[in-house]
Amino acid sequence: MNKKYLHLFIGLIIIVFSLYYAFKGVKLSELSEAFMSVNYFYLIPAILLVIISYLLRAIRWRYLVRPVKDIKTSALFSPLMVGFMANMLPARAGEFIRAYLLSKKAEISFSSSFATIFIERLFDLLLLLLLIVWILLFMPESLTPKNQDGAYQILDKVKLFGAFSLLLCVFILLFSALLQFKNDWAMKIVGICIKPFPQRWREKIVGLVHSFTNGLDIIRDKRGFMATIILSFLIWTVFIVTYYPIYLAFGIETQLPVLPSLMILTLMVAVFITLAPTPGFLGSYHLACVAALHGIYGIPKPVALSFGIVAWLISMGMTVIIGSLFIVKDGLSFRQLAPVKETEQP
Repeated sequence: MNKKYLHLFIGLIIIVFSLYYAFKGVKLSELSEAFMSVNYFYLIPAILLVIISYLLRAIRWRYLVRPVKDIKTSALFSPLMVGFMANMLPARAGEFIRAYLLSKKAEISFSSSFATIFIERLFDLLLLLLLIVWILLFMPESLTPKNQDGAYQILDKVKLFGAFSLLLCVFILLFSALLQFKNDWAMKIVGICIKPFPQRWREKIVGLVHSFTNGLDIIRDKRGFMATIILSFLIWTVFIVTYYPIYLAFGIETQLPVLPSLMILTLMVAVFITLAPTPGFLGSYHLACVAALHGIYGIPKPVALSFGIVAWLISMGMTVIIGSLFIVKDGLSFRQLAPVKETEQP
């Protein structure tokens, strides 16, 4: 089976299973009633917070790109939004498209461009890991569901995900530092790992690693590195706060411990869309909201599901709208972007 169609097939299976469990036991009349009770006025600040999160992402991306080439934040906003919109495609194709658009706009190598996105994702993974550690240390009781049979199950899964994330972060950070400060050692390790590959592949991989190393120069930029850390904290704070106006819209803020539940909801969404990266996070996002609000906090399932649908529409809806505007503005087309993922891989 063609690799592209395999990714699509797997994504569709995950979507079907996720939506099945999210909608299981929910009547359409109950879902309709939940939607009718929403105060949509409160969704306006949620939309504004989503836009602010993307602006902060663009500013952070500028610091990550700056060691390679200094580019204005306004110039980065277009590839950022088009890339995030393209995550509606299978296999997180948006990351490759974003790197491709940046490489064309800034006239830098694709590998260096992709390295900046790789480091961005590393910072996000580190912040997610910090969120997990905070919850496990200071409020583990928040992971105890109303259904006591599932308490240890959820807690153990979060611990397992946290342990895996920690090991992955440590490995990536150590190897990235090795590439920057002991490049000869790192390249020897790469040489050993790629020895079984054909000669032409070895040469291409070595060239990509060298270009990739240029994108990791943020590690040497102390000021930029600190700014990236601060902006990462701000971005994740906005992620967490964005859900509060939606609480108000559904009138469930009085039924929940606000800050702990916001943090748990953010954690569950992040874990679900990481482990099940469906196109546009369809299904996995909704199931995460149901698992957090209904499974842990006992909010009625129709309300929890309608919350997930509204929150997803706000997030992905704004992404698609803004991304589409930039596609029109920059004269791009989906036909141009579709083959990027295949052509830019080694």
